[in-house]
Amino acid sequence: MESFIAQIIVGLATGGIYALLVLGMNLLVLVRNIVHHSYSHIVVLTMAMGWLTLTHTGNNIPLCIVVMLVSAIVFTIATEPLFRPLSVRGADLETVTLAMGIGIIITEFISKYINGGANFAFPDAMTGRQNTINIGLISFSAANIVTLVCCAVVAVALMWFLFKSKEGRAIRAMAQNLRVARMLGIPFGRTGVLGFGIAGLLAGIIAILCIMTLGAGSPALGDTFAVKAIILMLFAGMGNLKGGLLSALFMGVVEAMALAYLPGRWTEAVFYGVIMLVIIWKPNGLFGKQH
Repeated sequence: MESFIAQIIVGLATGGIYALLVLGMNLLVLVRNIVHHSYSHIVVLTMAMGWLTLTHTGNNIPLCIVVMLVSAIVFTIATEPLFRPLSVRGADLETVTLAMGIGIIITEFISKYINGGANFAFPDAMTGRQNTINIGLISFSAANIVTLVCCAVVAVALMWFLFKSKEGRAIRAMAQNLRVARMLGIPFGRTGVLGFGIAGLLAGIIAILCIMTLGAGSPALGDTFAVKAIILMLFAGMGNLKGGLLSALFMGVVEAMALAYLPGRWTEAVFYGVIMLVIIWKPNGLFGKQH
């Protein structure tokens, strides 16, 4: 029983990271009606920037965190002008092609210039995986608890911003009807940059949490995250923020349970099998599309 509870906590922490990835990508769906396939690659590139900072500053962790947050925001905003004209034209295929191209470029850059293409590991002082919390017979990593708390705080803050603030309502208005929103005077360019900036801040936070829970990054990690994030968006319903959050947490637990109680080769099969069945059952997603 203790092991079962510990696996639930691990699964919720993993699902929390997936949830933030899905929230960031769904935010960009609302802002520009795009599936930003390379968003996950920006997260991994941000991790690489953190690794470079630690390597050249003697493991200066505070500076590393600042560099990662700033880098993630800059990298994400830098892609906004590329997607803007395609979004206005409604060029969905070109948008997907552009996003995949950006992801490939980032992956190749990391493969060539970051640690010779090998995995880049972070010091234990930053991962926190060595610190454990014991409650009775239940033992789990402190990094998982920090990840859970951060994910909850960030998710609540983002929901408040989108549903309660003036800027958030402007983003949702653009998602519902761009032409009417522009007629009402909502600035298309500025609102888009703001949305990309918030998504970039999310990417920086995700990168930090990935370092804490995984302890290392790799060139292929962006592809892994991208596939899972996009599939989870389809699982919940494209653009559905709350549905994406709940679906990611649920699938994180499913993945952790499969990893703990089934042979390793079955973990991915169970993850994608559950999602496949739901998509066949409800093609518009478990919660449906929503703006």
